[in-house]
Amino acid sequence: MALEAMAKGKDVYLEKPMPHTVEEAKTVAAAVKQTGRVLQVGSQTTSSDQWWKARQAIQDGMIGKLLMSQGSYHRNSENGEWNWTIEPDAGPQGKGEDFVDWKMWLGDAPPRAWDADRFFRFRKYWDYSGGIATDLFYHVVAPLQICWGEAQFPRRVYGSGGNYVFTDDGREVPDTFMLTADYPKGHSLVLSSSMANDTHIPGLIRGHEGTIMMVPDGKFEGKVDFITVTPQGIAITVTPQGIAKPAFKEKHGTIEMKIETEPRESHMENFLRCVRTRKTPVLDADTGYRAMVAIGMSVQSYREGRVLYFDEAAEKVMGAPPKA
Repeated sequence: MALEAMAKGKDVYLEKPMPHTVEEAKTVAAAVKQTGRVLQVGSQTTSSDQWWKARQAIQDGMIGKLLMSQGSYHRNSENGEWNWTIEPDAGPQGKGEDFVDWKMWLGDAPPRAWDADRFFRFRKYWDYSGGIATDLFYHVVAPLQICWGEAQFPRRVYGSGGNYVFTDDGREVPDTFMLTADYPKGHSLVLSSSMANDTHIPGLIRGHEGTIMMVPDGKFEGKVDFITVTPQGIAITVTPQGIAKPAFKEKHGTIEMKIETEPRESHMENFLRCVRTRKTPVLDADTGYRAMVAIGMSVQSYREGRVLYFDEAAEKVMGAPPKA
């Protein structure tokens, strides 16, 4: 739909995770360049000021050499498991609003007979979703791309986990999933998730000389409203490592710095402004593409049971490290 819209001269606000696969993300990013259209990927949290404040702190050298970013996305509820209500009258034989054009909905996915569970609870199936990785991790990976100062492709990615609890409802995606990625600029990403335990780990960015605490309770969701400006009251905390405390205190007058956030335009407002001005939106196609590479590779890695590599020059997923 995004490709067709841009081909017809339309700007696009595109729901995360942008596409279904790495190759599709590459295609969307290329189409934006070819058509000159404005495309905003709809992960609203990227418009929160906390990520931009962290970006500035890193650029100012407050934590030294970037080492690792970590985050989590945990739930423990039936609805949180994508078991949404199935409307019994819906389907290809439905009338009026209950009619489902099943063939159109399937698109390029493998053809199959009408399955209400697959339609209403599509995020449980590989044909239409990457499960936790594409639905939830995108809200973590995308804003971290902003924090790092420039959107980056990963060098090596591994996805692990399993379906440990919800084993009786036909789902294909795991209920517990971990993503680890290494980046060529010399830092790593570690993400934890489970749909069967809602205890998060803190969301933070580690450097050799300090740490930025981004989300103490680990809950990356619910920080930014879809329509209104970014609320105040969200702060990030920069804490120096022991080796850097004297210099940090001398420069900043404290051994720990709390940086308050400021109101920013909402994600949708940013998109509409860029439609008018033709400027690049907060979560543009290139940034969204790079976020999706790590996520898509983690899904592929999990399904294939092996570590995967990304050849940045060729923009291609590989089963072995690319040749220098």
